[in-house]
Amino acid sequence: MSISSPPLSGPATAPGRPAPALTTSAPVAAAAAGSRWLRIRRSPGPARRRLLCLPPAGGTAQAYGHWAEQLPDGTEVVSVELPGHGSRMGEPALHRMADVIDGIETALAALPELPLVIFGHSMGAVVGWELARSLRHRYGQRGNDGGDSGDGGNAIGGGSGGQPVRGIIVAASAHPAADRPDRWAAGADTPDEELLALLDHSRSLPPALREHPEFLRVYLPVLRADLEVLARHRARRERPMPCALRVYTGGDDPLVGPDEAWPWGPGEVDGDRLLRVFPGGHFFLHENPGPVLAALARDLELITPGA
Repeated sequence: MSISSPPLSGPATAPGRPAPALTTSAPVAAAAAGSRWLRIRRSPGPARRRLLCLPPAGGTAQAYGHWAEQLPDGTEVVSVELPGHGSRMGEPALHRMADVIDGIETALAALPELPLVIFGHSMGAVVGWELARSLRHRYGQRGNDGGDSGDGGNAIGGGSGGQPVRGIIVAASAHPAADRPDRWAAGADTPDEELLALLDHSRSLPPALREHPEFLRVYLPVLRADLEVLARHRARRERPMPCALRVYTGGDDPLVGPDEAWPWGPGEVDGDRLLRVFPGGHFFLHENPGPVLAALARDLELITPGA
């Protein structure tokens, strides 16, 4: 699960990466756009699909602030800001997956219904996978075999805030059946030295931040809380999700190798499944975003045809 480092105050971008350029995509003026949980931008034209972006451990919503202008027209990019992160740095961080999922679901429920594609980077991929399954339980979603109660084939609906999940895109994350290495075992008593060793292994922090005591004082507790969410979480076996799947991975990722990232089998999703390998490490989508966003634009059109 990815380790991203915010600055000492204000919204964050991943360490060692250039800050996103100012975009021409317009902020959404919907009521939920003011939610502390969501940051919303939209590419030109009426909204036709929603891309929900979930950041890595320690990451923030700002990492996706420039994506809307490079995605197909009518794409609403919704980035999640967890408590304790970025613009919510003064709030207590969460320690349980159930609390993370509940907060995101509540914020999403205030948005008008659109075909939904969930994108998660590393820890965000784990959260996104559990969110998709939780939405199915909350609103009802059938598989291709007609299982699970719900209305409307390959969509989630049935009430205010119903979100039709069309696809899940996981980046830099192991498939659900993979064993979690010991390095992800974290808790309230995990010493700073172990967290720093993980940061070094993932090549997350530039030297200036790695040796900055004030930055580490602010950042490490947030990172520790995120890793605790992962360490305490245990995925359950369930009926396959009735949606498409894309797996994005970096060819030189030191944390998640190809054998961990793939395969995802028909036991997880019963829609089409594709693996895409990009140059770069665990932060490949920030190191060389052009090919990633081009592939993402194509996948959004394929996953939400006619949207």
